Amino acid sequence: MKKNHTNEPHYTKLVMPRQLVLPLDYGILIKETAPVRLLDAVLEELDYKELQHLYSPKGRKSKVPPHILFKIFVYAMSNGVYSTRMIQQQCEENINYMWLLQGYSAPSHMTFQRFFARCTLDILMNLFSQMMEAINRRDTLTFNEVFIDGTKLEANANKYTFVWRKAVQKRLDTLPSKLAILKQDIWNELGLDTHCMNDECIYTFLAKEIEVQHMELVQGKGKHKTPLQRLYERAEDLYEKRKEYEQQLYIMGERNSYSKTDHDATFMRMKEDHMRNGQLKPAYNVQLAVHSEYIMGVGVFPKPNDTNTLIPFVQQLEQIHSRRFTYVVADAGYDSHENLTWLKNNHYLSCIKPQYYEKAKTRTWDKDISKARNMEYMPEEDAFICAKGRKLIYAFTRKTKHKTGFVSERKVYICESCNRCGYKKECQRYMKPTSVNPVKRVEITPAYDTVLAENQDRLISDTGVQLRINRSIQVEGAFGVLKQDLGFRRFLHRGSGNVHKMLYLLAMGFNLTKLHNRIQAGRVNTTLFTVKEAG
Repeated sequence: MKKNHTNEPHYTKLVMPRQLVLPLDYGILIKETAPVRLLDAVLEELDYKELQHLYSPKGRKSKVPPHILFKIFVYAMSNGVYSTRMIQQQCEENINYMWLLQGYSAPSHMTFQRFFARCTLDILMNLFSQMMEAINRRDTLTFNEVFIDGTKLEANANKYTFVWRKAVQKRLDTLPSKLAILKQDIWNELGLDTHCMNDECIYTFLAKEIEVQHMELVQGKGKHKTPLQRLYERAEDLYEKRKEYEQQLYIMGERNSYSKTDHDATFMRMKEDHMRNGQLKPAYNVQLAVHSEYIMGVGVFPKPNDTNTLIPFVQQLEQIHSRRFTYVVADAGYDSHENLTWLKNNHYLSCIKPQYYEKAKTRTWDKDISKARNMEYMPEEDAFICAKGRKLIYAFTRKTKHKTGFVSERKVYICESCNRCGYKKECQRYMKPTSVNPVKRVEITPAYDTVLAENQDRLISDTGVQLRINRSIQVEGAFGVLKQDLGFRRFLHRGSGNVHKMLYLLAMGFNLTKLHNRIQAGRVNTTLFTVKEAG
């Protein structure tokens, strides 16, 4: 009887061997205009010495050279393939990945995972800088303007693993009173004076007492604990709780929350709130810098506010490219006295929307009599004249120090008297009632107003209009491609370092795809869209 081979694990035995067909080189089957060819050509120009140093020359060599693994990683990012298992599958089935492997067998997913873990952020930043120089040789980068924007991307952490600063601080503040009660109970039951000891000393002292008395600690039902054991367990609990709360505050740093499964993630309110309940999720604040449609840098920050991210992010861009951009273009979320002052002092031209930019277009903006901008100013007396015709005289200067260390000065003007004023309701509607008859006061920041006026002049100029239009197209368009086209909405790695590395690999894949599209569309050496093109 003929043996049935239908259940053979090796399927080559099920059919007759096929005739070998030429060509054997996968490259012949790949189109001449395929993006993978451009990616391979650009990445071949990079210097991989630092990457090679991660692998020891002694012992068994790597199954696949690290620079080839790097190429495959970048190509996978450009196609929206992020899982190492999916990258392995592509290497086994996709002809483009096989061509990049240059005859090497498909690596396992653990090979890619070890490569990602071994590759440092500094090396990736160096390779990113080299790649942008290679792109610059094909498509001119003028470094004239940079468009900056941010978004919140969900971290790879569980939803309900939050630790809140206020809750931890509240529990920590209750420990001194519990410790005082414990000291009194030790005095009442053991006759020992421990008032000069902290929780650690009391815990150590009671542990030695138990050891000296050769006491056996008992647990469970039907077991009677001695007073010494009960006091010892209370002291141990206080000591361990204090260490736990202090460790949580140390991990938190200056943040107000963190996740237990990803200590670098902070709970933020996301835009994708389908339940509309304002639920907080562990996330990272991701910043992108775009120039000539290319991503020039990525930043990862633990706080949801964009204002304090601008200065360190611009400094990071300068470090990566060893060059400065002329214009820094951003939306109203980056407007602050500190940011505009820093940009001016460091010879950057800011083109940032003011926080009141949209409100300034309304009628109520020019008719609000409570604001100093709508009052008459008398420079010879340094005073304002309100709608009633009364003077607001300069009183004092108030200095405010921000968390970043920046000090701003505000001049305070106080009205002589607001008695029997018919405009009191409209003029004092923003003031908190501090007395029965409060007087009107306004505050101005001359230094901020000066840099804000310079920024406003650039904003409404023809160049500023074009830059604002391109900001909406280029940097917001980059986020749209990453989120919608490439499906990157949630990180797969934990820790800010791994998140940063993932973003740089993603940016490299994005830029090489962008170079391919610009070459095919004939848009090389074009940095900005014109107003007509945008319209």
